[in-house]
Order: sequence, then structure tokens, then C-alpha cells
Amino acid sequence: MIKKVSNIAFYVIAIFYVFLMLDLFFRINVISSSSEILRSYNLIPFKTIWDYTSGNIYVSKSLVRHNILGNIVVFIPYGLYLQVLLKNKVFGKSLLIVFTTSISIEIIQFVFGLGAADIDDVILNVCGGITGIIGYKVLLKLFRKVSRTKTAITVISLVIGIPIMFIYFMVCIHRYF
Repeated sequence: MIKKVSNIAFYVIAIFYVFLMLDLFFRINVISSSSEILRSYNLIPFKTIWDYTSGNIYVSKSLVRHNILGNIVVFIPYGLYLQVLLKNKVFGKSLLIVFTTSISIEIIQFVFGLGAADIDDVILNVCGGITGIIGYKVLLKLFRKVSRTKTAITVISLVIGIPIMFIYFMVCIHRYF
């Protein structure tokens, strides 16, 4: 019974995470006054990160933190969940999936004009995914069994995810009402 509840909790929080990622990455937020979709892209690695951190362009420090840390943090759970869901937990395969997912997001953002497509976002997303993959490996060493590791990830996800879900839904309610 406990295992069944744990599985349900894991998938509920994982589905919420996927929904949150889709909302974060594909929300239309760059539209001009004439309703034309604006496309922005950067293909030079570390250019945006350098511009943000060196002061070459003026942006608020909160935007810098939001962009750099946000792109890393949002992919940490992806790396963790990927390890739980994959049968063959080979690091290279997991890394390829994280990279492919991130590059796909950036391509979709560019094609549909849903924000700025930036190679630095891919780099930061992959760093987050690697952190999640390594986090899984550390938890597996600590708990010594895949089932215990999955349970630990479920508990951690619920402890972190429930407040995030609450905040997210409150923001959505405020946005639409």
C-alpha cells in the first residue's frame, strides 16, 4: 500500500514538474505591439552569460540570477526523474537526453517566437541536468537500493514541490482573475 501511494505521489509530482517546465519555457512573452512574433537567438556559447556577468549590457541583478540560476535549477529535477525512469542509467545516455531536450526547447522557442533561443540556456540546462543525474548517483550510494532512492526522491520532491505547486496555482489564479 505504501509503495503504491509513493508511486502515485512520484508520478503526480513528476507530471506537475513537466507541466511547470512547459509553462516556463513556452509561455508567450515576447510579442510586439503589432502582434508580430519577435524572434531572438544567440548561437555564441557563453555570450549571454558573459554579457550579464561582466556588465556589458545593463540588466537587473535579479534578471541575471533568474536567467542563470533558473535555467540550472529547473533541469535538476529532470536529471533526477530521468534516472528514476530509465532502465539503463548510463551517464552518457542520460546526458544526451538532457541535451536533446534542452536543444529541442530552444528550437521550439525560436520557431514559434516564444522567447529568446540561446545556446547559453542549453549549457545552463545541461549543467542542471548533470547536477540531477549526479544527485541521483549520490542518493543511490546513500540509500543503496533503487527503490529506497526513488522513495527519497519522491519525499524530497513532495517537500519542495507542494509549496511550489501552491505558489504556482496562486500566481495563476492572480493572473487570470
